[in-house]
Amino acid sequence: MIEMNTAFTLIRTRTTLPVCLFWFLMSSFIFLHPFEWTDLIPFLFAVSLYQLFASYESATAPNAIFHCFLCLGLGSLIFPKLLFFAPVFLVSTISFRSLNVKSMLAGVLGLATPYWFLLGHAFWHEEMTMFYRPFRELCQFQSTSYATLPIHEWISWGVMSLLSVGCSFHYLQVAYQDKTRTRMFLSLMVAINIWTMLWIALQPQQLTILLPIQLISISFLAAHSFILTQNRLSNFFFFVTLITLVLLTIYNLWIQFFNF
Repeated sequence: MIEMNTAFTLIRTRTTLPVCLFWFLMSSFIFLHPFEWTDLIPFLFAVSLYQLFASYESATAPNAIFHCFLCLGLGSLIFPKLLFFAPVFLVSTISFRSLNVKSMLAGVLGLATPYWFLLGHAFWHEEMTMFYRPFRELCQFQSTSYATLPIHEWISWGVMSLLSVGCSFHYLQVAYQDKTRTRMFLSLMVAINIWTMLWIALQPQQLTILLPIQLISISFLAAHSFILTQNRLSNFFFFVTLITLVLLTIYNLWIQFFNF
């Protein structure tokens, strides 16, 4: 995330605030700490996003797009519904002026490469159900049930959604101050935020998988608001956010200890 900000100037100054915010938020949500293979998804998603940004008006856009969708495909082996981000990324390549026949084919090949190896492995071991499983899970949707999650997870996501909406709305108001390239990159962050929020609202059972993805975009948008806006309202918003996050951390810690 630091390299992403440095290479693409998402914030008009060198700063480590986005990654600091991300780790602070991750440490606040105790329910995200137990290790699962889905913990690799935020890393793969961040690398995929980096490669997508690298394709902007690039002469080697097919190479970057291949790696972008390759990481997305690898993540979909763990969580097949990650493929639903592929249309968002594909549409963004239009505004990045990197979509052509070669780059589209590179994206399709990148998505297919992990499944190509999975097919070979499944065929060799005569376990073709291993190959079919991701496609079955991709088409399976659980009924929307908000009673499946404990209250502290809902409160945590609610606070993040409010922060996301506030920072996204603020960015859209001041976006004209950034360069065209930066506006496109951060507008994609806003789109990822909206897409993830809608997804969690429809499939709350996947909150612990999708929330870290949302935290990546929230961290950049919040850092952009906190660093580049200096007035009474922004300072008030910063202190309210800081106090709220500290209280949320204490609350999640209390819930964790209380359950034990």
